[in-house]
Amino acid sequence: MSSFDSYKSNNLGRFQEEKNDDAKRNNNNYTQLNKLNFRFLQGGVGLVQDIRFSNIQVSEVQTPIIIDQFYCDKSTCRNQTSAVAVSGVQYENIRGTFTIKPVHFACSDSLPCSGISLTGVQLRPVQVPHYHLNNPFCWQAFGELYTPTVPPIACLQIGKPAGNNLQTYNDICWHY
Repeated sequence: MSSFDSYKSNNLGRFQEEKNDDAKRNNNNYTQLNKLNFRFLQGGVGLVQDIRFSNIQVSEVQTPIIIDQFYCDKSTCRNQTSAVAVSGVQYENIRGTFTIKPVHFACSDSLPCSGISLTGVQLRPVQVPHYHLNNPFCWQAFGELYTPTVPPIACLQIGKPAGNNLQTYNDICWHY
């Protein structure tokens, strides 16, 4: 059985693992989760790379898929330009329902997210009283749509960010 965890970065780039105890298999061999998210405190340093989420069912989740390099765990945070690098995150056969928006990719201007891939993503809206449905959100998020998505996630920029030569963990953490 696969483990699907979300990670939160502190300002030193270490990752605090948040186990999702709600993970369950259903009869269609899908894992049921509340959300698939990466949230990083602003000003973090480090790299999240080569993560795959596959065969996951979500139900009535506000925003099921999140990458957020601007996360703030206080009421106000000072905007910082450094960020945890995010590269090679794959979403495969993600299905279910959402109540606010299906996808939120908020990536840094100075270190855009790259290599995001979406295959077989089918997230349908559920109207909940007092909630307003929003379209997918992407900022500085680059990757590929390998199959059409439901709803269409047209905001993902196809390809790689210009000038982003980040290749490995050593490039970001051990560059002399």
